[in-house]
Amino acid sequence: MKTNKVLLSIGSNIGDRKKNIQTALNLIDQKIGDVISISKVYQTPALGFIGDDFYNCCIAISTKLNPLEVLNRILIIEKEGGRLRNNTKKYKSRTIDIDILFYENKIINSLELKIPHPHLQERAFVILPLLDIARSKIHPILKITIAELKDDLKDLNSIHQLDYVLKMPILNTMELFNNIVIEGNIGIGKTTLSKKLSKDLNKNLILEGFKENPFLDKFYQDPNRYALNLELTFLIDRCRQLNDYKNQMDLFKSGVVFDYDIFKSLIFAGVTLSEIDFNLFRSIFYSMTKDLFKSNLVIYLLQTTDKLLININKRGRNYEKDINKDYLDKIGNAYLKYLNNRPELNVVFVDVSDLDFIEKDEDYLKLLFRIKQKLR
Repeated sequence: MKTNKVLLSIGSNIGDRKKNIQTALNLIDQKIGDVISISKVYQTPALGFIGDDFYNCCIAISTKLNPLEVLNRILIIEKEGGRLRNNTKKYKSRTIDIDILFYENKIINSLELKIPHPHLQERAFVILPLLDIARSKIHPILKITIAELKDDLKDLNSIHQLDYVLKMPILNTMELFNNIVIEGNIGIGKTTLSKKLSKDLNKNLILEGFKENPFLDKFYQDPNRYALNLELTFLIDRCRQLNDYKNQMDLFKSGVVFDYDIFKSLIFAGVTLSEIDFNLFRSIFYSMTKDLFKSNLVIYLLQTTDKLLININKRGRNYEKDINKDYLDKIGNAYLKYLNNRPELNVVFVDVSDLDFIEKDEDYLKLLFRIKQKLR
């Protein structure tokens, strides 16, 4: 079924306004459609009546519902948010106020619903947040863009942008997991994604200290000679790092995002070591890791080998210059074999071969939606 892009405005001037708007966002995401973008939050004086200032924002959603279905669910959400409607047309304070501004490019003029919203072009508290997320949107009746509508507004000085960022509802599902691991082949962007998620989820961040391994350069020059030294050093460092974190957990943050899991040591060792050395390494591995706390979500990123090689070359690490396609294929196959045979691990596989989430915010958002779909 086709999805439709809908632009909504949300406002509140009673109670905890930030909480009211965030709760409405979450309910819209649950009951109407995926929230795909959120404007900044603006503080606006009450217009047409005496009341506290409003907090306002605009959002874009993707929904399969038709316009009347969207409206009916908005009314339900407003009621759940404490809004009491009556038949009077007078404006008054409200815990939550949600309006449909645009539904794709539809023009609807019925008793129940009018789209585009007939007064949006008159309201700075609508136009300013719309500029954040839909600047080039063309009004289907007026035939001008949102940016052009701003030029006719007169009450801009009374509106102030707040230093407050609403949370994308798409992150709510991942917040349920305390220890999230980002895994994947070399050059896939594990560290970048871990940093982004750590910030957005307000979780601690643990990154692998690969630069500190003295055998890394030597291994890529002479794998047979230095493989065991490399893997044991990585294992020791990873175990030390994870134990240090376990003993110094930040009580003010709910969990952690890692750019590696300890099982990575076993996977890479299986590729780089001889059978004799691997048997020794495996015994040491299980002895050292038996008391480490475990992740409860592994997000494994899938990428083409050719794109991995491009990424590796782009970041320009000298010790990685000799990595070849065959080695990456072996690592990728070893990961998949290991993860597919570990049903106790909560793993979601996400293809990112068509995304550039490192450089493009919109691709990062697409990646989050793919993770969300996998977790449903």
